[in-house]
Amino acid sequence: MDISQISNAQTQAAQTTTSANQDMGKAEFLSLLVAQLQNQDPLSPMESQDFAAQLAQFSSLEQLSDINTSLKNSSDMDMMLTSSINNTMAANFVGKEVSSYGDNLSLVSGGTTPVDFILQDFSDEVTVKIYDPAGNLVRTMEAHGLEGGKQSLTWDGKNNQGEVMPGGNYRVEIEAKNSDGDSVGSVSVSKGIVSSVRYANGTAVLIVNGKEVSLADVLEIG
Repeated sequence: MDISQISNAQTQAAQTTTSANQDMGKAEFLSLLVAQLQNQDPLSPMESQDFAAQLAQFSSLEQLSDINTSLKNSSDMDMMLTSSINNTMAANFVGKEVSSYGDNLSLVSGGTTPVDFILQDFSDEVTVKIYDPAGNLVRTMEAHGLEGGKQSLTWDGKNNQGEVMPGGNYRVEIEAKNSDGDSVGSVSVSKGIVSSVRYANGTAVLIVNGKEVSLADVLEIG
C-alpha cells in the first residue's frame, strides 16, 4: 500500500468516525478505530490529541448505550409491575357496576335503561340510534342543546312503534351536530355489572353484559 492509499484510508476512516455515535454501535466504532490505527501512515502517525478525542467519543457512545439499555430495562419492569397490579385488582371488580367506553346497551325486559355518552363540544342536535342483536334499527331518539361532556338520555325500552322490546344486549350509535350542521365528536358509554374476569396473554379482561371490556376502557367503578 503506497502513501496515497494510506492517506485516503485514513481520511475516509476519520470522516466515518465523526458520525459513528449517530449511526453505529460501540462495537462497530471500536472496530473502525482499530482499522484506522492499522492503516495510518507510519511516517505521519495520528496525533495524540486526535487519538484521545476519538477515545473520548467512544467512551461517550458507550455511556449512552448503557443508559439506553438501563432505561429500556426500567420501562419493561414498570410495564410488568403495572400489568401485575391491574391483574390483581381486576378480581375485585366482580359484582360491581362499571362504566366504560363502548356501544353496548343492556335492557331488562319491561324496564328502562339510561343511554350514556360523552360530547366533545356543545351540540345543537343529538341523535341516538338503538339496534337490536340482529342489527335492526329499533329506536331513534333526539335531543337538542346539549353541553359538551357527560350526557344521558333514558330509553323507555320500546321501539319506534311503541312496542315493548325484549330484554338483552343492544347496540347504540350517537350522532351529534352543532348549529352549523357540522359533526361534533361523541363517544358512547356502557354500564353493567362485572360477572367475571378472563385472562388472555397475561392481561385481565372484564366480562360485562356478556361482552369483554379492557381495563384501559373503564371510566368509573360503582
